[in-house]
Amino acid sequence: MVYTIIKLVKQIRRRRRLGILSMLTVLLASVIGNAITFYCFETPVKPELTLSDSFWYSIISITTIGYGDYHATTLGSRIGTVIFVVFLGLVAFTTTAGMLIDWIVDLRVKEQTGMSSIQAKDHLLIINFPNESRVRQIVEEFLSDKAHRRDEIVIISDSINSIPFGNNNVSFVRGSPLEEDTYQRALVTKASKVIVLSTGYDDPSSDSVVASVASIVHHLNPRVRIVAECLDPQHQLLFGNITGLSLVYTLHMANNLLVQETQDPGVTALTRAITSNLIQGTLASTEVDSPIEKEVNYQQIAVSLLVGDVNLVGVIRGQDVHFSFNEMNLWEGDRLVYISGERYPWAVLKSKI
Repeated sequence: MVYTIIKLVKQIRRRRRLGILSMLTVLLASVIGNAITFYCFETPVKPELTLSDSFWYSIISITTIGYGDYHATTLGSRIGTVIFVVFLGLVAFTTTAGMLIDWIVDLRVKEQTGMSSIQAKDHLLIINFPNESRVRQIVEEFLSDKAHRRDEIVIISDSINSIPFGNNNVSFVRGSPLEEDTYQRALVTKASKVIVLSTGYDDPSSDSVVASVASIVHHLNPRVRIVAECLDPQHQLLFGNITGLSLVYTLHMANNLLVQETQDPGVTALTRAITSNLIQGTLASTEVDSPIEKEVNYQQIAVSLLVGDVNLVGVIRGQDVHFSFNEMNLWEGDRLVYISGERYPWAVLKSKI
């Protein structure tokens, strides 16, 4: 049944394309035929008439504008106008215009319902749609950073029929996050970043679905950076050894923050500020991708950066996170985590040291 419907839709699209091409051919033949007829029969009485004037008269007549600067005066040109303009041209023009409008409307409807292919590059994919408020907040937070203000975002989900909010940067692909065709329409091979959301906080199979999605995305584009939401830290093994994958334990972090705020009031306000692009002072990270000529201690680096309004709060080396810098020297490949008014590449931070 599904195969029959798909085949029928393809046949309708093919016939529509052929219909538009046929009407365009008739329209072109009408313009040329009327222009030649008008030129041949009118030049004997209007020697100043040129072939370009004839084409101008033909196009203006068929489009029903009719400025009146040229008109048929001889019997032959009048018969030609009736045949090529009235009988053929007007029918072809109105039919073609109607088909083109239907085609444009159809494309717009397909875009809104997520059934069209996306034209994007270096875009962000957001996979799964647990609820509108979460996805809307993620979109607004991501686009609020000036470095990503013009980035395109593509939402992939089979749980909604259209995006419930409007944003010129956001497109929608409707389809199963577990099927390759969905990712082909979302141009996953050209995406630079992927966020895989949970299917729902009350869904016990959410982590399994998210892990499967992350595995499929990595298979289709091994270079893309994936950030996946994991509800239970014990499910980490589900994600295997996918390179370029970062797991965010949303509920675990939320629970920790509740306890921290209970014990140390004010922690929530600071955490909210440093984890949002909408508030001045952002928690950012930069990888050390080039060495420094001399050996330098992170304690010295922290002091130097602080003078430049960059507060170094931690260093990630491999899988370990370090907060104490007393006996730790800078290594290439380290990732510096800091609080600052903006994000800096390593070359800029290096100049501050």
